[in-house]
Amino acid sequence: MKKHFHSFLLLWMLGIVLLLTGCGRELQQRHAFAGFLQKEVIPRNSGLIIPTKAMRKKFGEYATQYDVIVDFNNAMHEKVGRPLDKLQRDFAEAMKPEAGVDERKAATVEYMKILAEIEKALDAELTRTEQRIAVFQQPAELQAVFTQAVDKHVRLPAQTLKLMIPATNEMLKKNLALLDFVVANKGKILIKDGMIQVKDQSTLAQLNRMQADIAKTAQTIQTQHTEFTQQTPK
Repeated sequence: MKKHFHSFLLLWMLGIVLLLTGCGRELQQRHAFAGFLQKEVIPRNSGLIIPTKAMRKKFGEYATQYDVIVDFNNAMHEKVGRPLDKLQRDFAEAMKPEAGVDERKAATVEYMKILAEIEKALDAELTRTEQRIAVFQQPAELQAVFTQAVDKHVRLPAQTLKLMIPATNEMLKKNLALLDFVVANKGKILIKDGMIQVKDQSTLAQLNRMQADIAKTAQTIQTQHTEFTQQTPK
């Protein structure tokens, strides 16, 4: 009986030691992960670091939390960045100087269609990312640092793009209106080598107002991008 009691006591003590060792390891992993976020992730404006096997071992289960940020950025590259880059290149090609009004209108409508698809992909990926983050159990001090990293590399870029998309659509609609105006006044307006030539002052004044309105919308888009750059945590 006494021997049995001693064995039980030994197992109990070993259990406590293992629990304490586990707690100490978790604390080390947490501090290592928080330090990594503060020094290597939050200050970066682009090019997220992909942890090595040694780093993942050092972060323990917290490595999977960083994966959420990396996964979002990878998804944005594939589902938003690449399609948007191709869209802009195709649009620039379609709007070459020798393009006619019909070609320009078709390219503008196609741009709006694909931009809507990109926005849908962005919304879906952001929702998925927020759902993954919502289940994390983090101590308050780590949560604060992790939130900074998520804000900079997930939420702010997504919110900026979501702000710029409506303004871009507005500008494209105004471009369509301008092209319709050109068609409606084809006897007074001529497009040659990408330049618009107008025969009378009244039509020229109206055309100038439309172009100024488009330029104003373009400036809004630029301002939104500048504000995002200034607000991004350093």
